Amino acid sequence: MDASMKELEQLAVLDPARERVPTDMEWARSRAFVERVMAGEVSSRPAHRPVGRWLGVGAAAVAAGVVAAAVVPALLPGAADKAVASWTAAPSSLTGEQVLPQAQACARNDVGGSASAVRPADVLLAEKRGDATLLIMRKSGGNTLECLSVGDDQFASMGLTGDRPLPAPPAGTVSLETMSSTGSGDSMWSNIVGLVGPGVTGVDVRLDDGRVFQTSVKAGWWAAWWPGPEGGEVDHLTVLVHTSAGTTSYRPSELP
Repeated sequence: MDASMKELEQLAVLDPARERVPTDMEWARSRAFVERVMAGEVSSRPAHRPVGRWLGVGAAAVAAGVVAAAVVPALLPGAADKAVASWTAAPSSLTGEQVLPQAQACARNDVGGSASAVRPADVLLAEKRGDATLLIMRKSGGNTLECLSVGDDQFASMGLTGDRPLPAPPAGTVSLETMSSTGSGDSMWSNIVGLVGPGVTGVDVRLDDGRVFQTSVKAGWWAAWWPGPEGGEVDHLTVLVHTSAGTTSYRPSELP
């Protein structure tokens, strides 16, 4: 037997998802995405786009986000249920001081490198929807990450940038940096994160079932999470970008 094949078989034993079979819905999403790519309906992504991977406390891989090409372990089921049940369409904005405990917990994980020292100024964006707090923060090494927390000890995090900040989009526009969904059944949830250019006064998301909710916009970022699978589906939502000149609508595949 080829030595490399033997090594691959040995490594396969360590794969926590080696026996997992994609669901019919996941296969359908993947086939639909491939068909859209072949038809030229999905725009290419810039090289700087990070591959999102949620890392959570004690969680296992549960879903694949097609748009973000991410396998996304996240909140434990009980925490996810609590977050989804208390979700609100309009977030409450929080300061770095108000979310310092969550930021410190997020900083201690290995996403973007562990960091012990956290200042309120390191929190770039923070919002609260029901029992869940979402924040975007910068670690001491310069890496930027997103964290979603429920309570004091349940959180999931995803790296957004390396040690260098991303350039802002042109004035009046936004970029899409990551988008994914995770979970199953009634506890399934999605997230979306991007950058905003100068002159953007707000960003909303309209799902194809008609629901509309606000995202949080601060420090050059926009972000939101919501109950449902749309973050892992191809163009099942519309991003509404507001400026003083009016509102422009984009499908995710149209955003850089």
